[in-house]
Amino acid sequence: MITSIKIRKIWFIIYTMMAWHNAAETLASDNISDYIRKCCISGLRHARTMDIQSCGNIDSSVSIIPPLWLGLCHSTYEVCCSREIDHKNCELGRLAALNRTRCDTEVNSNSNAYAGCCRACQVGLAVKASKQNCSDPLFSFLSAIESYRTCCYEDSNLNSKSDEMFNVSQQIEGDMGPEEYLENSSDGTIVLTDDDDICGKIPNLCAHICENTFDAYQCKCHSGFKLDNNNVTCSSVKNNICPDGYYMDQHHGKCVDIDECSEKLHECTLTQYCHNTIGSYHCLNIKFNKCPSGYHYANELECEDDNECEESPPPCEPDQQCSNHAGGFNCTSAESQSCEIGFYLEEGTCSDIDECKNNGTHTCHAHLLECINTIGSFSCQCQIGFRLDTTQNVCVDINECSINNHNCLPTQRCDNTIGSYICTRLQSCGTGYTLNAETGICDDDDECALNTHNCQPNFDCYNTKGSFRCYRKTTTSTTTTTSTTSTTAAPTFKEPVSRTHYSQYPYPLNSQQGYYGSTIYRLPCSTGFHRNNLGACVDINECFEKNPCGSHERCINTNGHFRCESLLQCKAGYKSTPEGTSCIDIDECETGEHNCGDRQICRNRNGSYICACPTGHELKHISNGVSTCQDINECARDQRVCPSNAHCFNTIGSFYCECKSGFQKKTSDGDDSNTACFDVDECQVIPGLCQQKCVNFWGGYRCTCNSGYQLGQDNRTCNDIDECEVHKHYKLCMGFCINTAGSYQCTCPRGYTLASDMNTCRDIDECADSVNHVCTGRNDICTNIRGSFKCTTINCIAGYSNDPEQKNRCRQNSNFCEGEDCYTKPSAYTYNFITFVSKLMIPPDGRTIFTLRGPMWYDNIDFDLKILRIQASMNIERATENHFDTLKSNNQVNVLLKRSLEGPQDIEMELSMTVFTNGMPRGKSVAKLFLFVSQHPF
Repeated sequence: MITSIKIRKIWFIIYTMMAWHNAAETLASDNISDYIRKCCISGLRHARTMDIQSCGNIDSSVSIIPPLWLGLCHSTYEVCCSREIDHKNCELGRLAALNRTRCDTEVNSNSNAYAGCCRACQVGLAVKASKQNCSDPLFSFLSAIESYRTCCYEDSNLNSKSDEMFNVSQQIEGDMGPEEYLENSSDGTIVLTDDDDICGKIPNLCAHICENTFDAYQCKCHSGFKLDNNNVTCSSVKNNICPDGYYMDQHHGKCVDIDECSEKLHECTLTQYCHNTIGSYHCLNIKFNKCPSGYHYANELECEDDNECEESPPPCEPDQQCSNHAGGFNCTSAESQSCEIGFYLEEGTCSDIDECKNNGTHTCHAHLLECINTIGSFSCQCQIGFRLDTTQNVCVDINECSINNHNCLPTQRCDNTIGSYICTRLQSCGTGYTLNAETGICDDDDECALNTHNCQPNFDCYNTKGSFRCYRKTTTSTTTTTSTTSTTAAPTFKEPVSRTHYSQYPYPLNSQQGYYGSTIYRLPCSTGFHRNNLGACVDINECFEKNPCGSHERCINTNGHFRCESLLQCKAGYKSTPEGTSCIDIDECETGEHNCGDRQICRNRNGSYICACPTGHELKHISNGVSTCQDINECARDQRVCPSNAHCFNTIGSFYCECKSGFQKKTSDGDDSNTACFDVDECQVIPGLCQQKCVNFWGGYRCTCNSGYQLGQDNRTCNDIDECEVHKHYKLCMGFCINTAGSYQCTCPRGYTLASDMNTCRDIDECADSVNHVCTGRNDICTNIRGSFKCTTINCIAGYSNDPEQKNRCRQNSNFCEGEDCYTKPSAYTYNFITFVSKLMIPPDGRTIFTLRGPMWYDNIDFDLKILRIQASMNIERATENHFDTLKSNNQVNVLLKRSLEGPQDIEMELSMTVFTNGMPRGKSVAKLFLFVSQHPF
């Protein structure tokens, strides 16, 4: 593209020289323009040949040039050829720098263009890598070098395209090469139209694919390749990872834009509208279409309650008191008492104010906070799955897995997620078990049988579920003891026997009283006693007469009885076995020897017992030393006994769980003991709950709408969003926006057609219609402008006629002149047409719209610009001389547009050029400029 611009400059110098020069020798041939064109094209073709670094061999096709023009043809040939070679070497040098190749290793590194462009690109890459501003004044000496700009600026491609449309193209330096420009510019129109096929006119613009755009072109690559930083060449893609905002279409093998809005992948809030863009999306604020009665717009997001009581005049009578409430007001007698904060008076009754309704007076505006209305107030609570961090006053995620607040099965692992959790099945059985592949059950490992235990030799191994135990080995021995029984004769007692020891009567007995024959003698003795020969009841020694105790017991005689005392001494809480071989525990709970209270439960222990409480109770010690059982309130404990989605109710000795709203129990086989609460899918249970879409979530549901709709105030119905009104500041359409149900449509003004993106308006080139000619006059020139066209008739003044080779030029009828007419009368008039859109952005130093150059061999060249005619409507600001300026340098002048122009507006200007030698005029040429400003800014 650089070469095309430079060649066009060269050609325009030569072309301008021929337009005004009136020497008889120059005008001797009418075919000089053809000769110049052929010589330049031959030079270009020679330079484009592979491995050509010299312009010494002139093309044989120029041998037909007459000898008179042969020297000029050689100069033109060498200029065009050498410039093209320099351009090729510059591109190769820049590519070498981009590929991190040294600038002095190539074959053509001796070329100044190659080395200069390569080093300038290296400097640009270094500045860019250091994150410095490429346009910093410190680098102003480099900003004029195109190779530096291309490699340093990230958006140099976009800037160059925008400049080409309104600057380069207006200077007869458009995107056409010199060959095409010379062949297609006969009508003098120097505007690059929207439908101009740049890719077709200039070969090798892109390495792979060249596509025409709205104002220029862009390069693309085939599948499997990506565009390099120079926006021209393509490199192979090592992987198929698409950039952010795209996904790989495996069928077509290319990256396709992701519609984050329809796929619900955006992060827009409920008060925002998601607008998809190529590779990304935008969150646009939604402005409510209408606030309910009693509310007004507080901003574009919320409806705020009207305070009717502060209006002037007040809505109530003078003897009444006005009380405002959400969405209205009440008039009450001044004597009546007003309601407390959080209530409003309605028909003599204080009613609760719903602060959460219609974005009311609540303060729950933080992320993930929900407003819950209460009687007389409100509360802010986090959404389900989150908790409030009081230090930061934000809602943070609850890790249900760490606090065991989940319903995952024992064979599943709990993995926390943002706002919830997931249950992942575990396949490992754990230590001591092995997974049975056939049954899917974890079988216990018998470490004792597998000999995988670590018990010592004097210990025996006993298997347990999932483990084993080691017990010390025991040795049993039997000892036989022979008992010797000795018989001792019963002792004899001498008379008289003292009654103190043997008689149970309080008086003495003797034989003189006739004891044996008395009545007392005949009475039986009590159990354990017998009468002796004196007739007295004496104790029977049971231990002497017979051994009523076992062999392991010692008999001890008592007065009237005896007792057996075990020879084996047992500790407290134990007793001897009937055989007397060992001590066994005494079950105090069974024998009733315990001292537990009435509501307590006795539980036997070895050698003792404990007093326990029933399930759901705990033992409390009273101050007087007495202990009692009190009910445990399981619901008040720190450790939750019911899941978070259920309410806990305490009972005597137990508790029960009731599911919260939005949850229900699922019992199987009539088992009501399951306390797990499962979410109720309201969207499935209640048909027609939402108008368009119903989204179920844990413990509730939410109604959503399709793209292009917003949820109504009842949170169920969906209202169409007027995208054209809501997003009027975002310019959804280049032309006109028409709202439709759930979407919108873009239309274009007359003279435009809607592009394939259904958003952009493309200008219709009426002048390109080869069938229906819009300009039918013989000397008409059709100029396409944005949205319309202009037909300009070239009417030459007296003494001039239309040039058959240049349709936009009027030349003198005669080549001969006399007197001052030879110098003051223009040799030719050229008609030039320039178009641009309304309210075009103008840089501070102005925008060049036209350039006129003269020859170098004259002492001085004078340029003069003046406005001849302006055609505009009354409501349009008309152009003045303040809108334009000229910048002269050596042999050329640039016409600058200093201020933006409003369209539609037509401006006719005249730029004259007079050359001087020794202070005397030697020739004159006039360029007429027709400026057409379109109606629309696009």
